[in-house]
Amino acid sequence: MKKNLIFIGIVIMFSFSSLAQNFDIGQKIKDKGEQHLNDKIDQSIDSGFDKIEEGITNAINGKKNKNKNKNNDTDIPSQQKNTNIYTASNSKNEISAYDPAKTKTDDKGNTDYSAYKNFNFIAGDQIIFFEDFKDGSKKRWGAYDIDNEVDIVNINGANWLEVKSGQFFPLGLKTLPKNFTLEFDVHTPDKNTGSLGVRFVDQSQAEALGDPWLDNTSEVTFSPITHKPKTGLGNYQKKINNEELSPQNEFIFYTWQPELGQFYARISLSCNKNKVSVWVNKEQVMDNIDLLADNLQYYLSFHLQNYFVAENRMYLTNFKLATGNVNAKSELDTKKKFITQNIYFDVNSDVIRPNSYAVLKEIAESIKSIQGNILIVGHTDSDGSDAANLTLSKKRAESVKRALINEFGIDANRLSTDGKGESIPLNKNLTPSDKAKNRRVEFIVQ
Repeated sequence: MKKNLIFIGIVIMFSFSSLAQNFDIGQKIKDKGEQHLNDKIDQSIDSGFDKIEEGITNAINGKKNKNKNKNNDTDIPSQQKNTNIYTASNSKNEISAYDPAKTKTDDKGNTDYSAYKNFNFIAGDQIIFFEDFKDGSKKRWGAYDIDNEVDIVNINGANWLEVKSGQFFPLGLKTLPKNFTLEFDVHTPDKNTGSLGVRFVDQSQAEALGDPWLDNTSEVTFSPITHKPKTGLGNYQKKINNEELSPQNEFIFYTWQPELGQFYARISLSCNKNKVSVWVNKEQVMDNIDLLADNLQYYLSFHLQNYFVAENRMYLTNFKLATGNVNAKSELDTKKKFITQNIYFDVNSDVIRPNSYAVLKEIAESIKSIQGNILIVGHTDSDGSDAANLTLSKKRAESVKRALINEFGIDANRLSTDGKGESIPLNKNLTPSDKAKNRRVEFIVQ
């Protein structure tokens, strides 16, 4: 009986497919077969039709494989018909070259920056808020149901905020400045990811940040698992006084793909007054979009909800909110010193992460434009032993020197290095934000 159902299903599929232009039902059955194969999203289909779909699925698979070599873009879904959609400038061949959990290096430990040569995001130079949950505490965060929706878990030696559902937000962080940058890491271990929203909540609703259904909120949403195979989708909307001033606009990204084993993403966001730009790893998915209102004050919040999955689960860490504009040349010219916390390293390592490329490039261009030699000095926070931190700070300074020489052609004779470990802190190292400020690299004109 099962074989007969499968055979009938295949016959139905091909019969209706040939008449698809005249009969919508043919296309509907074909689409349902593809949906069952690629996403298995619709769990409500009755078991009898499932048997037919299985035969349809097999037939569609055979047809796809047969035609795969005829179209180089077979594995990347076609762009949606929405005229507002924004597609990141990434080809299929670049998908594997994203920012992984562990930085790709050569045999000498030099970072592979190739995927980030066009990445133009640079974080602000004044840290307002930082969180890496290193102390295992979630006390600096709130949620609609803090005990059931949010927890701290350790993954490969690092602490992450595990979020199962609902609204969550940093406590103690007041209204956002008009110009700021926001970054954070997100980890999705499997397809149970949901849809993550970065929310800008009007000050009038500041006492209700835990409410998952806030009305007066502008938002950017990311969905790594969608109805489109191997394609992440996002959208953004601007709302003022509960009125949506622009329609939902969509964007596509390819480098955060749990279906392809790409479980990590670095979300970067830059806001200049009311205009917002966003990156997913190296992909720019929003470019100077009018998202916020000039006359409103905003609080920051996040929201995780079901989207094509039965349950939610995401892990987040390394939240960094900053303001100010990086200007290495001006600082070196006037103060003879430039300090940055925007050169990122792997944890407890001197390996530079590839998303540091943009700030390294600016520093290199600034050094080329001035006279004199440069002393590069590394600094750490107070975690760990004094001796280990001293060694690490010296190695990190050497890594920066090597990058400036190898990647940007700075004369090696102009550069020297040193490390101070934790011996010259900028503050008392009491909070995650304090420690983030102390993890810095200084460039001193000599």
